[in-house]
Amino acid sequence: MKPSHRRALLSVLACVPALSLCSAPALAGAYPDRPVTLIVPFGAGGITDIVARATGKALGEQLGQSIIVENRPGAGGNIAADFIRRAKPDGYTLMFTTMGVLAVNPHTDMKASFDSKKDFSFISLVGNTPHLIAVNAGVAATSLGDLIKLAKAKPGSISFGTAGVGSSPYQGMQILQEAAGIQFLHVPYKSGAESVTGVVAGQVDMTFEATPQVMPFVASQKLRALAVANTQRLASAPDVPSTTELGFPGIVSGSVSGLIGPAGLPAEVVSTLNAAVAKVVADPAFKDALLKQGTATASSSPEEFRRLVAEEDTRWAKIMAKAKEK
Repeated sequence: MKPSHRRALLSVLACVPALSLCSAPALAGAYPDRPVTLIVPFGAGGITDIVARATGKALGEQLGQSIIVENRPGAGGNIAADFIRRAKPDGYTLMFTTMGVLAVNPHTDMKASFDSKKDFSFISLVGNTPHLIAVNAGVAATSLGDLIKLAKAKPGSISFGTAGVGSSPYQGMQILQEAAGIQFLHVPYKSGAESVTGVVAGQVDMTFEATPQVMPFVASQKLRALAVANTQRLASAPDVPSTTELGFPGIVSGSVSGLIGPAGLPAEVVSTLNAAVAKVVADPAFKDALLKQGTATASSSPEEFRRLVAEEDTRWAKIMAKAKEK
């Protein structure tokens, strides 16, 4: 090699370490390197908000960053879902969602500006909270059977409150109506907590909600819990019979929740978040805390979450089509 060529090659090689050092600051740091915003599609105080905040706190500890919970209620969760759909896919804006927002809303009269199959990155399931069927103390029903008889005698006369069409309690009421062949009057609120307050105040007759919202009012005899829409009783409401033991095995409903982000999240971000959620829900203290509120924790792979949403989407397309025919 000619001396001039050798000098040129050495000059290039000498620059390589310098280039590497110069480009290092431009590379993204380990995710996350700043606080993450977690959007909740319903108002504060409801079970989705309660579980989201507990999850956000534990997830932040796993990731070593603050998780800022932000409520964006409205349109049954569609406002929050649209916000996430348009968010930058960098992992710093996520959503704690429910199955209702993703799989039920697209089949309602509300305009859903998103496509669950294409617009989101699925991260992991987090938990499932079975619902309690509760009525105002003045309603003439002391059992689920009594309530169904009342509804059959006067279709559309018994009102129920939920956090909106996309909320899981709304799904529960649809399941109840479908299984029992009855019809109630829906009154939407901004959150599950508000819907329960509405029942206590006598604005509506009943609701489908989780134990943290319902049981304090049951204890003060302002509400009457008729059943838990589950295959078995809950540790958080041991005296409330399950729908299965009452002879209504088809009436099973709960708030299935999980973590999503906008479509296009980097694979490494999804992997980091999925692993962190798995550690959170496996923690005995976290599992215990949520179980006392009636929520069973369960993580999943992104693919399992996506598949479950697709299955529920197909199921709810049929249920809502039948409901519109009535």
